[in-house]
Amino acid sequence: MTISCLFHNLVPVMKRMTIAQALTIRGTGLHRGGDEEIGLYPSENGIVFIKDGQPIPAIPENVVDTQLNTSIGLNGVKISTIEHLMSAFYGLGITDCTVEVKGDEIPVMDGSALPFVTHIQQAGLEDLGREVTPVVITGTVRAELGGSWVEVSPGSFSVSYEIEFAEQAIGLQRMSFDGDGYIREIAPARTFGLLKDVETMRSMGLALGGGLHNAVVVDGKDVLNPEGLRFADEFVRHKILDILGDLWILGAPVMGRVRAFKANHRLHIECAKKIHKLLGSLR
Repeated sequence: MTISCLFHNLVPVMKRMTIAQALTIRGTGLHRGGDEEIGLYPSENGIVFIKDGQPIPAIPENVVDTQLNTSIGLNGVKISTIEHLMSAFYGLGITDCTVEVKGDEIPVMDGSALPFVTHIQQAGLEDLGREVTPVVITGTVRAELGGSWVEVSPGSFSVSYEIEFAEQAIGLQRMSFDGDGYIREIAPARTFGLLKDVETMRSMGLALGGGLHNAVVVDGKDVLNPEGLRFADEFVRHKILDILGDLWILGAPVMGRVRAFKANHRLHIECAKKIHKLLGSLR
């Protein structure tokens, strides 16, 4: 198995991008329930989060927790729930940004990536005039646990995701995404949860800020949100949103076929770490 990121004449390249001006985003934290504030600033040093003066680069080795979210940390400082913002960065092609965090986690907003996309679009994007070469997969990388798995294999970029829940409101859903139409097709899809799991999650100190205003909640065959779903298959679309954000910690787009079955943040990140480790062995 090999991974190549060496030959500009053989693989597509993209420009490094940052935001054109600083902006502030405020909201509630999904898991801790606190008031959260983040400041986004132009940068040329990759995506770096800062909390309490501690810089935490958004790279695979700094992921410290994947239980119902993706958290990064360094030197005892931890920032939770970065995946929706990272997905927005993917969707807009942002490779460089400093994110200063006041609080424990990134605000959940409406449970999707769309509010982040909208705020960043209003601030504008800036071309840094340098190229970033995609990570080209020339062998198969796989992470699995029980019957769930994520696999990345050679080919043009695409994500194919399949989920299956006993709850009739979700059931079996499949979707493929080839990179086009992220803002329209993926960014609006909200995070979701099962009503029967809410008390368990809260007893674990999770989902304390969750509600019908920032998550889709399912009870058997019923969607409890009064407004209903944004897409008939909103659940699998959100899983694609998540994996795009989790893979963006590689710092460059993946050129390969991404397939996932009943996966989660743990498997997304495990796959990203395997790719990152192989990249390091080539340098």
